[in-house]
Order: sequence, then C-alpha cells, then structure tokens
Amino acid sequence: MKFLAVDQVIKYFGGIPALHGVSVNVEKGKIHGVIGPNGAGKTTLFNVINGVYRPNEGSVIFKDREITGLKPNKIASRGIGRTFQVARVFNEMTLMDNMMVPLIPKRVSKKKGMKKASELLEMAELYPLRDQLAVEISGGQKKLLEFMRTMMADPEVILLDEPFAGVNPALIDRLIDITFELNQTHGKTFLLISHDIPSVMKLCKNLTVLSAGTTIAEGEAEKIRHDPAVIDAYLGH
Repeated sequence: MKFLAVDQVIKYFGGIPALHGVSVNVEKGKIHGVIGPNGAGKTTLFNVINGVYRPNEGSVIFKDREITGLKPNKIASRGIGRTFQVARVFNEMTLMDNMMVPLIPKRVSKKKGMKKASELLEMAELYPLRDQLAVEISGGQKKLLEFMRTMMADPEVILLDEPFAGVNPALIDRLIDITFELNQTHGKTFLLISHDIPSVMKLCKNLTVLSAGTTIAEGEAEKIRHDPAVIDAYLGH
C-alpha cells in the first residue's frame, strides 16, 4: 500500500517550474525529512500535498487513494494535518480556546475536548499557560501551541513546515521529544521540512533532498549526508 506518496509532481508559477518531477514516498509510522537550500521547492511541495496548490502534472496518493487537487479541508478530513513556518494561532484567544477550535465542527463534548486539550498542553509543557492569550507567549511557544492544536483532530500524518525556525534550543529539544513520543507511542507519521540539519538528523531515518525543484537524493539519512550531489547543492548556495 502507498501510504503517502508524491509521484512526479510538476508545479509551475508563471511558466517557471517550482517543482519539476518531484517524488517522495513516506512510509506509515515513520518520520521522514525533506531538506534542501532556499528556493528548493520544499514549501511548495507541502502546499501541493495539503491542497493549497493543484499540481500541473503528477499525483498525490494517501492510503492508496488519489487526493491530488482536493481542497485543504477535505485533505484534513482524510487525516493529514499541517503546521506552518510562521505559527498560525488566534492571538486574542487563550491557549485553551485555541486548542478547542478544531473541535468546533465535530460532535465532541466540551468535557472530553478539554481533557484531550489539557493532556496535549501538558505534553508541550504549556498547560500552566492555558488561560493566557496566545499573543502573550513566545514565537517558539506559538509553534508548540499550533502543533498541539493540530493533534486535536487526531491526524494520521502531520506535515511540519520548518518547525525549528526561530525557536530557541530548549524548545527545539522539546519539539523533537514530542515528535518522537507521538511517533513511538501513538504511531503518528511525520513529514517535515527544515533547514536545521542537526535536528533533522536526530529525528529522521529517511530523507528526501530537493534542489531547484527536483529530487536529487532520497534514502537513509546517514547515507544521504555523504552524497556528493547533496553536498554540492548546499555548498553551491
């Protein structure tokens, strides 16, 4: 079964290819990383997977079903959640109220929802701040909040867009620990993009490397870090 597969995706903007034949295969229950220099096409890839952009060619498969071009809400309902490079939280709402937003369209009791929200906030060490407005917490804490809010919908796959960017080292370690816990204990699958190579190497056994909108390497992280094409892509930028 193809769990999450991007197959030969091409995406143009004004005649210029942002993605040119990109393929990524994510196995169920794995933490898979996508790395590459600025302009490699990493965020465009995420936007294709979760329906923000429809590719000009190629397909996105989730659990053997094509989801290419579905709207983001439809893809989310299939079980794919996402965070963003700049955390999208509701600044004028408390952390607890932020956590409850994904449950608004669902038939979940407030008591049950608050219990789950409390457990997730505890995991992120944000529970003591639950009654604070989101505008009052740091950028790194907002990333943690967005991550935990994404988990309220219980997705099977979580797309993490630059989770470590602008985050202090202590919070990076917490993000790594939480990702490992959700993967190992809850069986969640992750696809992440990041410039933070040391953190990616800690988390991911498998990597895909993009450069100028094409896949230049894919496989075991330890082998990829010594790949001449990968080294050249980074040293050349």
